[in-house]
Amino acid sequence: MPTTAIYAPRGNTLMAIGPDVPSATFDIVSFSGTVLGDRSNERRAVLIWARCKATKGLVGGSIAQFCIETGWRRSTFEDRRRRACQRIADAKNSADAAISARDSDLTPVKSASDAMQTV
Repeated sequence: MPTTAIYAPRGNTLMAIGPDVPSATFDIVSFSGTVLGDRSNERRAVLIWARCKATKGLVGGSIAQFCIETGWRRSTFEDRRRRACQRIADAKNSADAAISARDSDLTPVKSASDAMQTV
């Protein structure tokens, strides 16, 4: 999308300005901040882990280096990461279930007269 104008309505969320350009439906990085808190240690562990997995430790260093720099034991890092991933998954599943329940309550309307009968 090099020619599409974008803006950031919240922190690290980018949105396309043009109405004909589809936007992303789920931003897990932003969602992790909502669920865990933008500056929480759990979110920090998840983001460090994700970066290390994506870059094989070539950008920003390895998990071991991070643990040394922060004074965290590796087991503490892994506990925080696992706990954070579970909280994110639970929150996403809960949000999806709420959307699914809301959508199942909607009955399709075939015509204007059908719509008037349900009012």
